[in-house]
Amino acid sequence: MEFVLFDKLAGLEGIELVMLLLAVVLTAILLFAALRYRRADHAAPRSRTRALVYGALCVALSFVLSYVKLFSLPMGGSLTLCSMLPIAAYACVFGPAYGFAAGFAYSLLQVIQGAWVVHWAQFLLDYIFAFTCYGIPSLFPKKLVKGITVAGLARLLFSTLSGAIFFAEGAAEAGWSNAWLYSLAYNGSTIGAEVVLCIVVALIPAVKRIVSSMKSE
Repeated sequence: MEFVLFDKLAGLEGIELVMLLLAVVLTAILLFAALRYRRADHAAPRSRTRALVYGALCVALSFVLSYVKLFSLPMGGSLTLCSMLPIAAYACVFGPAYGFAAGFAYSLLQVIQGAWVVHWAQFLLDYIFAFTCYGIPSLFPKKLVKGITVAGLARLLFSTLSGAIFFAEGAAEAGWSNAWLYSLAYNGSTIGAEVVLCIVVALIPAVKRIVSSMKSE
C-alpha cells in the first residue's frame, strides 16, 4: 500500500492549495455549527448537530482513506482502502440532503489530490458527478449494500463516459478498437473492485454495529 498523505499536503500549490483552504474553512463552519446547536434543548437542532458532526468525521475519514492506495493505473484511477464506505454509510443513515452534501464536499476534496482536467465537462464527470454519487445510498436507508452497489455503478457510468469521450486515444494505444469497452474495462478494474471491497467490509459484524449505532443514537 502507498500512503502519501503528508507528501501530498506538503506539495500543494495554486488551485490545490486554495481547495485545501476551502476545505479547512468548511470544516471550521461545521464545527462552529455543531457548537452552536449543541446548546439547544429541543430535538431538531440536536439532530442537526449530530448530522454535522458525523458528516465532518465521515468526509474526513474518506479523504484520508483515499490516500491509502492498493494500486494505481497509469492513466489515472486507483483502488483505495474503502474510501467510499464512510460517506456511503453516513448517507444511508442521515438521508439525501446530508448524504449528497457530503458526497459533493468529498468531490471538492478530490481536486486537492491532483485534478487531471482536459475539458470542463470531463471535470464534472470525473470529479463532481462521480464522487457526489457517494450520496446515493441515502436513497436506500436500510440497505447499505444495495446503496453502495448503485452508487458504484453510477460512478462507473460517469467515469466510463468521461473515458470514452475525452480519452479515446488511450484505447487505441492499448490495442482496443472500441473506446467505450476499453473505458468500461479500465474504470471497472478499480471502481468495481472498490465496490466489492466496500461491500465485504460493510458486512463485517463490527462495521454493521457501528452503522447501527449511528442510526439508534
